[in-house]
Amino acid sequence: MRGRYFGDSDRLRGDSGAILPQFIQGELCDPGYEWIEGLVLPAHAERVAEEAGELLSAKPCPSKVTTLILDSSQLALQIHESVGHPIELDRILGTEASYAGTSFVGLEMIGHLKYGSDIVNIVADATCPGGLGTFGYDDEGVKAQRVPILSQGKLVNLLTSRETAPLLGRESNGTMRADGWNRIPLIRMTNINLEPGEWTLEQMIADTKDGLFLTTNRSWSIDDKRINFQFGTEMGWEIKNGKLGDKVKNPTYTGITPQFWNSCDAIADRSHWQMWGTPNCGKGEPGQVAHVGHGTSPARFRNVQVGVMK
Repeated sequence: MRGRYFGDSDRLRGDSGAILPQFIQGELCDPGYEWIEGLVLPAHAERVAEEAGELLSAKPCPSKVTTLILDSSQLALQIHESVGHPIELDRILGTEASYAGTSFVGLEMIGHLKYGSDIVNIVADATCPGGLGTFGYDDEGVKAQRVPILSQGKLVNLLTSRETAPLLGRESNGTMRADGWNRIPLIRMTNINLEPGEWTLEQMIADTKDGLFLTTNRSWSIDDKRINFQFGTEMGWEIKNGKLGDKVKNPTYTGITPQFWNSCDAIADRSHWQMWGTPNCGKGEPGQVAHVGHGTSPARFRNVQVGVMK
């Protein structure tokens, strides 16, 4: 299944808002053109052409509440927008309100907010090999760290700096970065990773009576507080009685951040886990661009509203 339809590394997007794979099937990529060769792009040409043609006549995404399985490339963007940005402490304190927005997260929620279900464990890991958000020290001289953000679904930490961490009674966890010598450092995501679960993608599909499997991001929208979102993907498949069915075009889904993450009931295992990179995360005035990473496996979410373009 992975080789034909579900190998996330077989899709390389280079447009605005791109999410680029940093690992290929769990292995650290080579640093040069060998990485491009490792994608084996010509081998996927026939499949991609077939899928593009089939989408022309595919039926539209249905509008309903259903079970949703997201591939790892789409889930990487979901993590970026609905977890990574809301946990930036400067945003929570209001210093990004005029440009990048604020956050629904409050300081009083640390240690209390059930951000996701019990199986959702997310870390900020600036030490992860091959990640775009990996470095030795941040721009305040704080050593790169791996810190838990969501532990069994509970919010336990935020992204902090030397200036903001004392408000939590803690030391900086090293997330201050600037994109050049003439810009001030800002709190930026490192590699915000969803820890793998115990399922295979095949098992998740087989265990789903009715739902959709969505892959490859096409569009995204989320409000200033990072709580109400809508995403679209390039294509999807219906799932009927544990098997993939017809393709659907223009699939979209929407949700409320903590409700969505609390509906997660299955995460694929380490064999499906991949590191993806976002090379153009914007923040600050004047604007700055940061490279950040997101490692994840595919995951399943229950009771999600899909087909919201109508």
